[in-house]
Amino acid sequence: MNPKDLLAMIALAAIWGASFLFLRVASPALGPLAVAAGRVGLAAALLLPLAWQAGQGRAMRLAMWPLAASSLLSCVLPFLALSRAAQTLPAGLMSILNAATPMWGALVGWAWAGEKLGRARMLGLLVGMVGVTLLSADASSLMPKGQWHETLLACALLMAGTLMYAMSVHFNQRFLPGMSPMAISAGTMGWGGACLLAPALWTGPMPMAHAGLGQGAVPALWADVPLAAWVSLAGLGVLCTALAYVMFFRLIQRIGPSRALTVTFLIPVFGMLWGALWLGEVITPTMLVSTGIIAWGTWLSNRRPALPAAPALSATTHT
Repeated sequence: MNPKDLLAMIALAAIWGASFLFLRVASPALGPLAVAAGRVGLAAALLLPLAWQAGQGRAMRLAMWPLAASSLLSCVLPFLALSRAAQTLPAGLMSILNAATPMWGALVGWAWAGEKLGRARMLGLLVGMVGVTLLSADASSLMPKGQWHETLLACALLMAGTLMYAMSVHFNQRFLPGMSPMAISAGTMGWGGACLLAPALWTGPMPMAHAGLGQGAVPALWADVPLAAWVSLAGLGVLCTALAYVMFFRLIQRIGPSRALTVTFLIPVFGMLWGALWLGEVITPTMLVSTGIIAWGTWLSNRRPALPAAPALSATTHT
């Protein structure tokens, strides 16, 4: 990998790592539905014109229904799950759990696509689950008394979101073969906006009465949302979704999907760093150990065969 590609990978990891910081600020103030809707809406507003200009309009129309199903798996449901989890979990912890996405990719590939799952890959899946369990237990022990169930629910939602990311990889490979990454990204974000924007506008923001504890969601007015939440939502849609997708696809074209996927291992580093610098989050020894365990398990579970090709990776490492 040449220095230019390496710098691009580091920049991409820094951007995706910041997504958990933005989620942690925006979600308690806006609520999961508004955050997910705003994120896909902004990304669609940026990507759809680019895809149309690139001549991808006809391809998206012909694959309208597969794109709709892919949107549910790759952005609608995962973004809702991550936004809800962000009301409870620290940014650094979320970034570590998100690194399990390729591990799920190996499991889904075995169960759905018939990929071989040898001893090394099976060991990798077990190791990865040990890391996730350690993180969940550590997070629960740090919560106030009586709030441990909120932490476990948030961890379960986040892991469900990463599982849906992995499912979208194989769905795209089977039902959207040959479609360009730009068309898949624009189409899925467009469908996501169509699903989420109207309900979000109807319900309005749903901030948490006790931010960060996942308690007491109450309706509010859009005018009551603080500026920091709007800025974070803009960062999620513009930087962490639209721009990051384009960067990732270009990286895939330059160095291939297997190498590009290693950006997953760098995301927790920046997720913990941004959380500590901007939100004052504590980085515990268990978090550091669990990061290494999950990274090792993910590496083992994805040694052979490789994950699907470029078009199918539209949501693999995204947050």
